[in-house]
Amino acid sequence: MKKVLLIVSLFLPISLCFAQQNGVQFTVRWNITNNRYEVFAKPNFTSSTFTWGPSQVGLVLPALTPNQAVNVTSVNAGTWVDKSRVYAPLADVAHDFHGVVSDGDMTNLTSGVETLLFTFTLSDGQCRAGVRIFVNGSDPASSAAGMAGGDFKNTIFSGVEAYGSNYNNTGTQCNNCNITAPELIK
Repeated sequence: MKKVLLIVSLFLPISLCFAQQNGVQFTVRWNITNNRYEVFAKPNFTSSTFTWGPSQVGLVLPALTPNQAVNVTSVNAGTWVDKSRVYAPLADVAHDFHGVVSDGDMTNLTSGVETLLFTFTLSDGQCRAGVRIFVNGSDPASSAAGMAGGDFKNTIFSGVEAYGSNYNNTGTQCNNCNITAPELIK
């Protein structure tokens, strides 16, 4: 019993710290050089031994995307798999929803620094503009029309919930061309 109390007393402050910080954010970008989407995590804390528990990143894709699983390549925080999908549900016919999950693993995280979690491509190898991360509390809930009970909320369970929010989540672009023409001198 004393061992259990000791373990709990050591774990509780760490859990409360993460609960208060609630600080890992997600984003997705198109990498034009490597012809793939990349999903990143950015924490507001540093941990050389952050233990990702069961986690999910919800992806929102345009409904014109082929109705197939995305091809995932795991990089950090365990093995990621496109586990659940709902295509153009009545609650949001313009989008498809994918739940990419991992059982987790130890990961080195540095405050304010992006960590690449996984990359993915679509079955047709094309880029579709507008791919983004699911917005918890705003995108359709599992009980919404056509969602078939699918829960696509983002989560990172590391003893407590460590997912915070998304950043730069306005939808991917398929090119990285941000060149503006200089103003002509009259």
